[in-house]
Amino acid sequence: MKDKKKVIKEIRSWTFIILGTFFISTLINSKVFARVHVEQSSMENTLFTNQQLIVDKLSYNFSEPKRGDIIIFLEDEEKGTVVDDALRNIDNIASIFENDKDVIQEHSRLVKRVIGVEGDEIDIKNGYVYLNGNKLEEAYIKGETLSGEFKLPVKVGHNKLFVLGDNRPVSKDSRKFGLIDFKQVEGKAVYRVYPFNKSGKLK
Repeated sequence: MKDKKKVIKEIRSWTFIILGTFFISTLINSKVFARVHVEQSSMENTLFTNQQLIVDKLSYNFSEPKRGDIIIFLEDEEKGTVVDDALRNIDNIASIFENDKDVIQEHSRLVKRVIGVEGDEIDIKNGYVYLNGNKLEEAYIKGETLSGEFKLPVKVGHNKLFVLGDNRPVSKDSRKFGLIDFKQVEGKAVYRVYPFNKSGKLK
């Protein structure tokens, strides 16, 4: 009888540890740091497919994105509360095991570079980006920058951002869908952890 109680106590103890670890891991992954997998070619030659990044999801709670930041944002939804983020994380984990493409597509994320912040005027002319009337010098880009469906020039409004991918010919960005809302932004990509020979701080 004592052995049975000991086994039950042990099971309960391990259950609490596992659940606690999962909860803490989900909370940290949702609000402080996260590791993301690059699945797009739109940020070449800065980022490549299958590279893994560390995303700082905390600092934008105290400061706003700056020009040049590489950000992760939700394409068609706002980032939501801590609970929303935790549930979204659980959905994503479940979708991996269930191979549920609908769940994966529902939470579509994009990786882009911030070009314009509140108050900036953005224009694209003759293959170049103009910020507040001045041509941007962009050593990081790949290809020529052509205008898209979104009408330019545009003045970036309150809590809005104008974003572009570094690989301009293939990137789906503000030239197509316009300004994004700050509430869509999950965090700033700060460090590349894989591949190991390319690891380091992102610029």
